[in-house]
Amino acid sequence: MERMERLAGRKCECFWKLLVFFAAMALVGLSGCGASVEVSEQAQPLETLTRDPQEEGSGGECWPGFRGWNVQGVAPEANPPIRFGPTEACRWKLALPGRGNSSPVVWKDRIFLTAALEEENPVRLLVWCFRRSDGQLLWQQEAGIGRGSTHPKNGYASASAATDGQRVVVFFGSVGLLCYDMDGRPIWHTELGPLEHPWGLASSPVIYGETVLQLCDVGEDGSVGSSLVAVRKKDGQILWRSARDSYGSWSTPVVIQTTGPDGKQRMEILINGAGHSRSEGRILAAYDLRDGQELWRVTGLTEWVSPSAVLGGGWIFSMCGRNGPIQAIRPGGQGDVSQTHLVWRRSTGGPYIPTGIFYRNRLYVVTEPGFLTCYNAGSGEEIWRMRLRDTFTASLTAAAGRIYAAAESGRVYVLAAGDRPKLLATNELEDAPCLATPAIVGNDLLVRTRRYLYCFSSGSPVPLAQTP
Repeated sequence: MERMERLAGRKCECFWKLLVFFAAMALVGLSGCGASVEVSEQAQPLETLTRDPQEEGSGGECWPGFRGWNVQGVAPEANPPIRFGPTEACRWKLALPGRGNSSPVVWKDRIFLTAALEEENPVRLLVWCFRRSDGQLLWQQEAGIGRGSTHPKNGYASASAATDGQRVVVFFGSVGLLCYDMDGRPIWHTELGPLEHPWGLASSPVIYGETVLQLCDVGEDGSVGSSLVAVRKKDGQILWRSARDSYGSWSTPVVIQTTGPDGKQRMEILINGAGHSRSEGRILAAYDLRDGQELWRVTGLTEWVSPSAVLGGGWIFSMCGRNGPIQAIRPGGQGDVSQTHLVWRRSTGGPYIPTGIFYRNRLYVVTEPGFLTCYNAGSGEEIWRMRLRDTFTASLTAAAGRIYAAAESGRVYVLAAGDRPKLLATNELEDAPCLATPAIVGNDLLVRTRRYLYCFSSGSPVPLAQTP
């Protein structure tokens, strides 16, 4: 009997050792360890900077769309708080009815936000404008009724607004694009067709000059095909609509000015991801801003992509998948440039939903299971990795030498940017989950949770310039 008990104990011990071993292997895989790295002659390590060029300029009082200026997540001339919470550095806290995963968008004294009253039947769609100094509601508009399928983690109000200080544009899938002036008066409404995807749509509109860009990737059974659409900001007229052979990308368009093979300057619209049954159809694609024609593509992405393209150091950074690839690409190509324009590529480490950030010559990437990794953006070399024991959907933002990472739990982690991992603060908020990406404007950090919009500030309230 004693011998049998010893054998049973050994079997139990072996079982737990194996369990720990396989769990460790799973974590290694999820974190991107063991990634194969492919580099070209153009890949050269970059020295870290004490200040990022994106931090310069006069845009410090605005965060004009999803992830701020050109979807890049870096706040110019900003100094948000490091430590904050419901009772610390909180300028105001506002209860929000309904539901929405869209991010706050800011133009000076005004904050724009979308929501869906999902407790109602039918679901009403709302656009709000709040005063940044005290959170007071300035105006509200009903945008229509929620249509089509969606995912519990998505909803009908995941696309963030976009503004240029004259117009506010919002997107609600099959309801279409709607435009308001800064005082909430409707200007135009452009329907883009029945846009159906079983998981819903979430790509945010982008205002570039006099044009509004909107990605409309639908499911395989969508009534209209997937497309990238450009409309005129003035009146909502469709300028062009470029068909896409894709059944799912939730990334937001990014615009880059570059030089084409003919030596002429051109504007490229970058769409990171395209759902496709064939691996060669899963692409990062660039389109001509003038007419929507595809200029070039890079293959090797995963099937469904939410992160947007990241710019920095002259390169385009593409990341995707649950532990999918991360790659740096040179812009300005023609046709399939998967080999000719590849700077470096890591086979694993990419996130499924959060967009990473290029900041001070480093590329920071956070994955859903909570691995935050810092890469040398010039060579793809991993510098450090930290495990934040949390789950992440929101994208990374940065300001004042710090990286801000908002977790689903409602915790917001603040880390020092640089070549050594340093956690500065872990801030606990109420009413998780937090799925929306925070906005950073001046001294303010705006964070949206399930039911609240918080404004945290590192300084006392100051008079804000009024929007004309």
